[in-house]
Amino acid sequence: MLIYHPAFDAYHCVFRMMALMKLVPELEVDKARLLDFYLAFPSAINDIRLPSTFAHGRRLAKSLSNTYRDPLNPKAAFRDMSQIQLTALRNIAALGLIDLNSFEQGIVKRLQFVAPPERLGENLSRYLESQKEILSFLSNDLAQLPLRGLDGLKHRTALLEYRYDTP
Repeated sequence: MLIYHPAFDAYHCVFRMMALMKLVPELEVDKARLLDFYLAFPSAINDIRLPSTFAHGRRLAKSLSNTYRDPLNPKAAFRDMSQIQLTALRNIAALGLIDLNSFEQGIVKRLQFVAPPERLGENLSRYLESQKEILSFLSNDLAQLPLRGLDGLKHRTALLEYRYDTP
């Protein structure tokens, strides 16, 4: 039996990454991957060890349900999404929407936002509006947390190894 989930759809991943890039012009590749994961599985935000100032994020996670099934093992799902996410980012870099040199150094840095084709732009605007709450939390709150080290995003999510990070 074949089961579709947008988290494992390369084209949907490109679309989600473009939505994130529109809101956050520069971030680390691993942080972009983490934000994309929580955009695909918003109820998984409930499993993040959030700072007390982000209590609204936990309420948001409880209010959002995934129209598709949630991952049985978030760590395995994140690992399985890895190559799809990296390929999506490479495709976006090939289109000239992010700086290739920065990407090779682990940073997703949006170049001057080039207007996408009209239909894609309309779909992107609709998506940004329909996912406003979750995208606002991801871009304004979660993206502002440091990625590395103790109490960094890697540590708080437990989806990536943090103990060997250099400060």
